[in-house]
Amino acid sequence: MVDGERPGRDGPSAIDHRPSTGSLKELVAKVLELLPNATCRVELENREQVLAHAAGAAVKNFVRVRPGDRVCVELSPHDPGRGRIIRILKGS
Repeated sequence: MVDGERPGRDGPSAIDHRPSTGSLKELVAKVLELLPNATCRVELENREQVLAHAAGAAVKNFVRVRPGDRVCVELSPHDPGRGRIIRILKGS
């Protein structure tokens, strides 16, 4: 074993399948309606509507998202119709 390696972390399970942060698009959107399971319908600045769910610190800190709020949405590279709300913008 080489210094810095941990046992059991060199197989296929150690591969990170998450997309790199450079491939995700962050856009400003406005919340249109709240849907079940912490999902929201948001409208992007280009008038496109996508489904987004709260992620990261918004979930951890029980941040309330309301219709009319301006939010920052990270779009999925695999499905541009879905995204994650990563933060609520001030001055909504």
